[in-house]
Amino acid sequence: MDRRHVIIGASGMAAAILLALIHFVPATVSIWLLFIYVAIFGGSVIPTYSIVTAHVNDMVKPGEFVAAAGGLLILQGVGAAIGPVISGMAMTEFGRLGLLYVVITAQALMAIWGAYRSLQRAAPPTEKKETFTPEPTVPVGTQLEAS
Repeated sequence: MDRRHVIIGASGMAAAILLALIHFVPATVSIWLLFIYVAIFGGSVIPTYSIVTAHVNDMVKPGEFVAAAGGLLILQGVGAAIGPVISGMAMTEFGRLGLLYVVITAQALMAIWGAYRSLQRAAPPTEKKETFTPEPTVPVGTQLEAS
């Protein structure tokens, strides 16, 4: 499956869930139903960076992976720097819903960009993609011994 379509679906789902929470879910909703909405939102937003990274790695030539990862990290850093400023301005203008409007807009723009790029370039061939290989767990900490 074209990863861009997965990104479009995940971004569209996140935007739709937030729109539903703002406009269609009453304030008296059950807390468990609210948890379900938030779980669906999180399940669609959280893996997006990994899917984008996988798509970028499908498109770059061997030896360009580090540069591509660096570019993605710079882009993420720019978003992390300007996101709070834009969100703060939106919250000043629209109140507490301003943050949700910014997230909806960002998710919608990501879906639109993915759809646009899908029309501009074909998906990478399936034979170019490698199969997923799970890596074994590696202990992070060490154990100190008394001498």
